[in-house]
Amino acid sequence: MVDVKLHADRFLRKVSPSYRVKRKHQAEIAHWKDELLRLSQWFRDSSVDWWGIKPPNEQQKLKNSDLWEVNAVMTMHSVRPSYHEELRLAKDEFVGKRVLEIGSGPLAPLLQFENCERHCIDPLVNMYLEAGWPLFAYDAKFISTGGERLPYPDEYFDVAISVNALDHVDDFERVASEMQRVLKRGGKLYIEVEYHAPTVAEPIVLDDKRVIDAFANCRMHIAIKRSGKEMFTTLAERYGLLKNQFERFDKEVFVTFHGVKQ
Repeated sequence: MVDVKLHADRFLRKVSPSYRVKRKHQAEIAHWKDELLRLSQWFRDSSVDWWGIKPPNEQQKLKNSDLWEVNAVMTMHSVRPSYHEELRLAKDEFVGKRVLEIGSGPLAPLLQFENCERHCIDPLVNMYLEAGWPLFAYDAKFISTGGERLPYPDEYFDVAISVNALDHVDDFERVASEMQRVLKRGGKLYIEVEYHAPTVAEPIVLDDKRVIDAFANCRMHIAIKRSGKEMFTTLAERYGLLKNQFERFDKEVFVTFHGVKQ
């Protein structure tokens, strides 16, 4: 007997962009709900690792907020300063600069950079808040929108960054164009991208040529290229219970690009 619902699902997946976006957002927010639970366990239980990070001891735990979620996130950034390391930058690289982050997620890697004006773009901001992530307590301005239409004037930012997010967007070339539009001449671009087969949550397939072509207004070079095995030992370590939503069909490659707008 024909499974009508299954065939309808496959049909809509092929023909309806809005359906694909909805499925993508559902997978992403499910992942981040799970991650908030895992973060809580990591912060409160001395025996639970999170993304391969050993739990903090009492001296490492930051407790400046009445909210455990805020304390957990800021503690994580303190004990795992990997985001600026992955971009090959110092923590004080952006001092005094106005910085844009595309696809910040609820962890906002930009928080690891000191004494800068932080603007974080993500279409799921409101969903993160509903899920319990304390974005309102971060020292950053969050805007709930995709990177395809940035609500900023031309040449507004000194720096633009994106950490493992550009494979999640709806229109990669449009996002790249917008990032370059709002970046000042001589402004710096720092992105980490991931090369893999498409998934529900990460539908964009990238390679060196596509990235460099999309950022044609920037002088780009590869700062580092690593395999996924160098960064994550297992999918379960990386994605927890939602690992099947993100499972790869081929080898992952992570590439960090540095660029300067011409």
